Amino acid sequence: MDWPNWRGPQQNRVSTEKGLVEKWDPAGGEGSHLLWKNKDLAGRSTPIVMHGKLYAIVHDQTESANEGEKVVCADAATGKTLWEHRFNVYLSDAPAERIGWSSVVGDPETGRVYAQGICDYFCCLDGETGKLVWDHSLHEEYGTVSTYGGRTNFPIIFEDNLLISAVMVGWGDEPKYNRFAIPAHRFMCFNKATGELRWINGTSPSPYDTTFSTPTCLPIGGLQELVFCSGDGGVWSLQPRTGKAIWTYPFGRAGLNCSPLVTPEGNVFATHGVENTVGTSMGGVVGLDVTKPENQKVKELWRKFEIMAQFVSPVMIDDTVYVIDDTARITGLDAKTGEVVRRKKLGSVMRGTGDSSPTPFVADGKIYVITGDGQWYVLKPNGKDLQVVAKAKLSGEAVNASPIVSHGRTYVTSMDYMYCLGDKDQKPEADPLPKWPDETKGDDKVAQVQVVPYDIVLAPGKNQEYKVRVFNAKGQLLPDSLAKEAKFAVDGPGKISESGAYTAPDENEHQVALVTCKVGEVAGTARIRVIPPLPWKWDFEKEKAVPLTWLGGRVRWEVRDKDGEKYIAKKAVLPTPKDPKNKLGTRSFLWMGPANLSNYTVQADLQVQENDGKMPDAGIIASGYELTMRAQNHKAKLDSWASNNYRSFKEVPFTPEPGKWYTLKLTVAPEKGEVKVRGKIWPRGEKEPADWTMEVVDKSPNLRGTPAVYGNSGDAEIYLDNFSVTAN
Repeated sequence: MDWPNWRGPQQNRVSTEKGLVEKWDPAGGEGSHLLWKNKDLAGRSTPIVMHGKLYAIVHDQTESANEGEKVVCADAATGKTLWEHRFNVYLSDAPAERIGWSSVVGDPETGRVYAQGICDYFCCLDGETGKLVWDHSLHEEYGTVSTYGGRTNFPIIFEDNLLISAVMVGWGDEPKYNRFAIPAHRFMCFNKATGELRWINGTSPSPYDTTFSTPTCLPIGGLQELVFCSGDGGVWSLQPRTGKAIWTYPFGRAGLNCSPLVTPEGNVFATHGVENTVGTSMGGVVGLDVTKPENQKVKELWRKFEIMAQFVSPVMIDDTVYVIDDTARITGLDAKTGEVVRRKKLGSVMRGTGDSSPTPFVADGKIYVITGDGQWYVLKPNGKDLQVVAKAKLSGEAVNASPIVSHGRTYVTSMDYMYCLGDKDQKPEADPLPKWPDETKGDDKVAQVQVVPYDIVLAPGKNQEYKVRVFNAKGQLLPDSLAKEAKFAVDGPGKISESGAYTAPDENEHQVALVTCKVGEVAGTARIRVIPPLPWKWDFEKEKAVPLTWLGGRVRWEVRDKDGEKYIAKKAVLPTPKDPKNKLGTRSFLWMGPANLSNYTVQADLQVQENDGKMPDAGIIASGYELTMRAQNHKAKLDSWASNNYRSFKEVPFTPEPGKWYTLKLTVAPEKGEVKVRGKIWPRGEKEPADWTMEVVDKSPNLRGTPAVYGNSGDAEIYLDNFSVTAN
């Protein structure tokens, strides 16, 4: 009866509990069946329940200079807070109202919980105490993209693997580096116990958009699969242990946000509200038979157009798939034929605030629904009708989170409150969970080699011990004994021993290397960036390309030579006749090194161009703070979370002249649990001013972070020269 992730114990929004409360009164009082309500647990995050505790991601210190996110653990029976884990939102365009977009995921095996914030801060916590076990800054370490939309993906646990996805712009533009510098919707697989990265693999390059579709992981036709909807508009399947692609189905001409419904029989049902790959109609539902893919293609059972269900994921009762469109109309479709068998109008809208909507759950043959405008329904299929068993209304409360049920209690979350409803005198009851499909054991032939850790940063002269994991063609882990003849090699600087101990080169240079391991004729690789300690400096006089160690550096940026001076330029991403909405990549970061650097100063020369009266924004970053020239707003800005007016510390009037070089200097110095952040801007070639342009003390500090460059060039180019980083 635990509900350890937002999609439920078997990833399909189905509960086997019986006798749930259906009628309730949000106002409370005698006979209301309202056990408690809690304002502190309100938000857009769907809660989970595990081992008697409820977990959610919520706002912290709203509309203050210390505003951020936090994971909250509460007693599932009383709603009383047990512990909190707070973290900053930094270097993201997502506004404060998008906080808590993702949900906590629980691991029943270990009791640990995992959470990702809207800026791609990712952490593992002890579920009992809230103690931090490990964390990652995914955008700084791997180049994940955090957009204004706030769409943030949900982690999923499979065996000892922890999988999370995002649109990523990493390092490496050549095939041997997997072209990770090209944007793609990619999955990262971590060791759930240690946070060590095992693999990265993705879908088609240059996706339409970010996405928050949660994958489903289960055996289909005896093969373990990870099925998800992608930012490239397709429905995909990967091997969860290795990341190898199994099949893909082109579905829409934009990123897909709904989570697919996967049945044990091997059918996949997916929805969207974007333009279809066939014709020009918007919206659709599809039923797929994925049991026998051929050449990565699967069988389409049926497809219905013009059902705009872009945010609510489908659910199923018996042989009927139910989808709810953006206007809060629920449609029941025959799972085998796609024929419409039932349809009913609910409320007026499914969206709450932003591009997210609550997905119903199914229990005891009924559908439990809350609409985006707060209308509660319990529906029961009855012939060709959907009978309204119960109805309630949250007056004036927007709803983004999905309702859940655990141990006889139903939890409904609005942007104002979390409600817990049930019968305090009723003993919870549930049927056993349905039997999970079996995975068919494959052979013991090594077909895939995994070198772990997959992507790391090392300092010169430092060592890394590599481990080898081997898999068969079905992506099943094989005994370590089959890898005893593994042979290691290194492509690039450094050396590696026969046992897999890599030693980085001693020279103080920014370099990359690949570790290769062969088991028989099968090879696997791991990626290394060798980054020396500070100081760093680039004037681009000798470089033929943007440094390979910079994440995202070789996609939009290139070396230029003008009048004998060399610099790098970020190309504008302008609409084209073929793609009039092309904006992906206009806003980008150049992440440069370890994410644990602290107490340093960044300085660079920047120049912005002008096109049709418009100029781009550009700036430099240190330890999670940015100093930027906001040309269109005629301001210079010093902040950590640009889209939040409370965490945006200082701004002064400033309009850069197009084609003129400016020097920017940013220093971040920790002091007794706070940081002093100071920035200045002056025309290049002039004497550095003694005074700082802007200064601030942050009492909710970012204590570490990688140096970086920020550019938002949707209309005109940005030039960068003389970039340096020095220790304070």
